[in-house]
Amino acid sequence: MSAPQTLQTRTARTTVQVAGGLFVFKLITFFLTGSSGVLGSTLDSGLDMLASLVVLWAVSAAARPADADHPYGHGKAESVASLLQSVLILVSGLGLAYHTIRRAVLDEARIEMPLVGIVVMVVSSFVTVWLIKRLRHVARETGSPALDADSAHYSSDLWMNIGVVLGLSVHYLLDGAVWPDLLIGVAISLLILNTAREVFASATDHLMDKGLEPSEEAAILKSVLQFSPKVKGFHDLRTRRSGVETFVDLHLEIQRDLTFLEAHDLAEEVSAVIQSNLPRCQVIVHADPI
Repeated sequence: MSAPQTLQTRTARTTVQVAGGLFVFKLITFFLTGSSGVLGSTLDSGLDMLASLVVLWAVSAAARPADADHPYGHGKAESVASLLQSVLILVSGLGLAYHTIRRAVLDEARIEMPLVGIVVMVVSSFVTVWLIKRLRHVARETGSPALDADSAHYSSDLWMNIGVVLGLSVHYLLDGAVWPDLLIGVAISLLILNTAREVFASATDHLMDKGLEPSEEAAILKSVLQFSPKVKGFHDLRTRRSGVETFVDLHLEIQRDLTFLEAHDLAEEVSAVIQSNLPRCQVIVHADPI
């Protein structure tokens, strides 16, 4: 396992441990307070832990080298993990919405010890901020889509924690009014559902081999133009992602009078420049004389 892959695995393992600790911390707080907002954050932390376990499996599977059955490697495991994450997040959002609405209809909303809930959510927020920074740093360094999705997921958790603190604070200041907590519970459930939509869309894009971003395709164009006039242009550009790897396939339009060896060397040079401009990129260049 390479150094970046080791870093990914270690970070994913740390994320699971932190998510587990936050889940237990918040669950105890919910039993003490009965807050819908705290319950929503607790459910989300529990699913965070499951999602992070899936991410840990994914980065470990994606680190396996290519073989006869998987000639492009196992990077799609990270996209599969993101897809499973979206399902878990969807279940969390629907469950919270049901619980909050039920409490409101049956008039079961009661909150005890709101100050305890506020303190716990503030502490959880600081821990979440540290985790987000860690995940983003490693995602940038390694290019892992699974860790990048995890950082976005925990960013939404941070806003949820802030929302819960606001709900409990208003409840305390308004001498026991429960509607702010119920309102925050519904708002958090909508935020969770939107997060599920975003994670699902990103995962399906990767699984359906969506092409690169325009800025990345512009980098390929810039790389090829460096070899003018020997290179007239290119066509049939195809790109895809698999985990941290990017695959580029293009047909290079070259001068007809070049020898076979010169055409081969030119194609290798173009591939090297593209790989230098797009990290973790594998390039296949077809030389087409025109």
